[in-house]
Amino acid sequence: MTAQSNDIAAGLEVSGWTWRVDPPAGWLVVPATGLEEPDEIARWEQEAIAVVRESVEPVPDESGEPVELDDAARAELDQLAVDSVANLRAFADGMAPGGNRVVGALGVLGNGPVPVLVAVGVSDPAAPDDGLMAALGATGGRPAAPPNVEHLDLPDGDGVRVVRLDIDEAGSGWMSVAVGRRVEHHDAVVDTVLVWRTVDLFLVAAMVELLDQLLRAVQITRSTP
Repeated sequence: MTAQSNDIAAGLEVSGWTWRVDPPAGWLVVPATGLEEPDEIARWEQEAIAVVRESVEPVPDESGEPVELDDAARAELDQLAVDSVANLRAFADGMAPGGNRVVGALGVLGNGPVPVLVAVGVSDPAAPDDGLMAALGATGGRPAAPPNVEHLDLPDGDGVRVVRLDIDEAGSGWMSVAVGRRVEHHDAVVDTVLVWRTVDLFLVAAMVELLDQLLRAVQITRSTP
């Protein structure tokens, strides 16, 4: 199982458009209750646990020797895989009512799956708005500093990356990295949004590159004439 079976990657409908995530290697598209059948979800969970467990296996050291783990350490990694898949599924179920997908990046600096929210929206070109910038976190809220907004040159639309830092009520710093794409058609404006949040600032550089990769994997086609 390099990613997931084709039925889990089935397209979602939004305002006459169909979108799906065709995941690159190292990504899992997470099924959700109400979007996939229960037997599909159960099968995916079993396969995903094995894939996640493999992704957290320690890499050989500098000499090329494998890292030996005792039974307790292996049991801990086994449980990490089970818990990670359960957390991904819970997140996906929570996002599904809004028509959104959750995907997970595997093997990022030795961590368990890193969840990313994927959303697609369609608006009327006659009524321009700043919905994309708001969804990416460029506006709104009370960030600790002005968000860093970078415009990207994409082959299939206008791209934007937003990185911002927020401080929660407990004083913890939350870094958000969001990437968006806007494609303008004569009858519709189609936005793609990827959002990831973390308190682990060491992951930010790696995830910026991975989100750019994932954005290209979100395929959108017209589903009505």
